[in-house]
Amino acid sequence: MVQGILLFVLNAICRLWTLPSTDFNQLNAIMTSALLCLLLVCVALHLVRFLRKPLPFYMLMVLLLLAVTCAPVTRPLPLIALLEFLFKDPLRLLIILSDLLLVGLTCGAVSWQLRSSTRASTRVRKVFHLLILLVFVPGLIYQCALLYLATGVALAIFVVMELLRLLQMPPFAATLTQAFDSFKDEKDAGGLALTPFCLLIGCALPLWLTPCPCLRAGKDSPLLLLLSGILTVGVGDTAASVLGSKYGRNKWSNSNRSLEGTVAFVLSILLTVGLLQLGGVLVMTQAKWFATIFATLNTALVEAFTDQVDNLVLPLIFYIIVGLA
Repeated sequence: MVQGILLFVLNAICRLWTLPSTDFNQLNAIMTSALLCLLLVCVALHLVRFLRKPLPFYMLMVLLLLAVTCAPVTRPLPLIALLEFLFKDPLRLLIILSDLLLVGLTCGAVSWQLRSSTRASTRVRKVFHLLILLVFVPGLIYQCALLYLATGVALAIFVVMELLRLLQMPPFAATLTQAFDSFKDEKDAGGLALTPFCLLIGCALPLWLTPCPCLRAGKDSPLLLLLSGILTVGVGDTAASVLGSKYGRNKWSNSNRSLEGTVAFVLSILLTVGLLQLGGVLVMTQAKWFATIFATLNTALVEAFTDQVDNLVLPLIFYIIVGLA
């Protein structure tokens, strides 16, 4: 985490010296400056206790919003550049409306679970994997730049919500704490809600790691690489968890995962890639298929035996192997 933060800060400082020219570079500059400002806010909250009171905290959030929308990192200012970008393409507006609908479904799922006195089961938590799958796949195929921006916005919203919960800021802290207690799993052993961060970062990491992810098309498109997080976390891990918990009878040695779940992991990913190829979305060569099969098998074995946060580990393994093709 420390290495990632340091690399992000150095990258942000280097990029903010020059005004971007293309739409994607403008979005990248806006997202980078916004996350950098949010990082400074987190440091200030850690160092200055006075800022942890409700009134100073919300004033700090207002200042953060002004800095994000009015900082001279783009020309025109970020707020105007964002509005021009969002309203330039009718398909972009349609994708935004569908994403907002999925956000509403997510809030509905959380509200439904909070009305229950029991903690969310593994199958219930996998609903969020399916919802993020419905966000990322259309976004990567049709509106890559918009999705890139949205991942940064979602990460910032997650951080702000976690600050509200940890600092017990009224009137949101009670509901957020109740939601955390209901949906946390064994990975959330401390006070931080790591599961939603790991899910988002795991799916978005290939998009963040790939140079110029949205500026290439056709055979040169890195779409298979960009789908690494969604294929492993949204498709494979979900299938392994749901089918393995229901039909798994044969357990791997020294693991609580089932052989049936691992088979479901492999078949679901390969079937998804095959359907995307048949639909003309992915351009697959023999080398890419070999790398995909090899990456899927290795990732499935890691999923079966690892005790680490698989939402972070699996996309990286798949991304590295497929990137060799």
